[in-house]
Amino acid sequence: MAARQTYSIDQIKDMLLAQLAGVVDHYAPPAPGSYTHHGLYFTLNPGRADRSVGSFYIRMTGPRAGNWVDHATGEFGDVLDLVALSCNCDLMGALAEARAWLGLQTASAEDIARRKRAAQAAAERRRKQAAEDRENAARRSRAAQRIFLSAQERLRDTPVARYLRDRRGIDLARLGRQPGAIRFHPACRYYDEDPETGEVIEAEFPAMVAAICDARGNFTGVHRTWLAIDRRDGVWNKAPVRQPKKVLGDYAGAGINIWRGRGPRGGKPASLPQCPPGTRVYLAEGIEDALSVALLLPDERAVAAISLSNLGALKLPENVSEVTLVADRDENEQARAQLLRAAELHQQAGRTVRLWQNPLGGKDLNDALRAVQGQRKEGAA
Repeated sequence: MAARQTYSIDQIKDMLLAQLAGVVDHYAPPAPGSYTHHGLYFTLNPGRADRSVGSFYIRMTGPRAGNWVDHATGEFGDVLDLVALSCNCDLMGALAEARAWLGLQTASAEDIARRKRAAQAAAERRRKQAAEDRENAARRSRAAQRIFLSAQERLRDTPVARYLRDRRGIDLARLGRQPGAIRFHPACRYYDEDPETGEVIEAEFPAMVAAICDARGNFTGVHRTWLAIDRRDGVWNKAPVRQPKKVLGDYAGAGINIWRGRGPRGGKPASLPQCPPGTRVYLAEGIEDALSVALLLPDERAVAAISLSNLGALKLPENVSEVTLVADRDENEQARAQLLRAAELHQQAGRTVRLWQNPLGGKDLNDALRAVQGQRKEGAA
């Protein structure tokens, strides 16, 4: 009787990745509305009662091929996790299922050797692609840092200060000092290609640019908000383009350290990576909400996570023991699930988690800030 072939987990993953199209077709089959865009295959999550395509996708190319993410739940995994997700089983069950799908129990020695060669070739291609991707990521990070460093530090009397004050109700002069993570770029390049029509827009606009840093304070990317005067009222607003806000570089797990708060004697406290034990941080999705926190609670630290999906993924120093999630009031089921998942992730990291959502009828904290300002103006009239 022939001895049963044994394979490591990595070998089984490599065999699955060598046949990724077939794996995906079997364990995450196409559904109404499924599509592929820039190497990402969007379909329904096979592990839950997913009703619409959009939040769940699988990477089909590159060194992270087979990796999947569900932005509605915050879950993610690799190709073997995809098998477990689809079959609602644990790792051992996924390994057994993968062996069966690959035919490893009944395969001949020749078939096994062929699969191993294919898996090794696929692994080598991914290693080469990973090296290229690392270089490309480093190149994007350098380009992002050049944009930030080429922008001017002084915000007073710039379109950035006017946009924040006149459009968003955030008067930076009231903070006493300028947020160091935000700068003004007088002519920031804008490039956009519409995925539906293929139309390309290239232009230059004034922009609010913000440094994105990881938990250790390392620069990872730049967030840009392009600005223009709104012809309807003559006030600075987001530029009239398809995507007036974009990120260059990597922001997964990183954020924009908008405000450090105030020290015990009113001075500027240590940076977030050097914060003392027991530190509390307010986490907002966007820059404007984080600045609203700074304006309303100047003693507190405020960080912009950039997106709801990154709110829970944000990596924070160990000394941060408490977070308040400043979330949009969104009735969308997917957004609510993402928010709950974000809270769970911070709780799992050992932090006390609190939630703030606008009780005044608007969507976010900045809406609440402007509503209060409007009420004060009416009361003074």
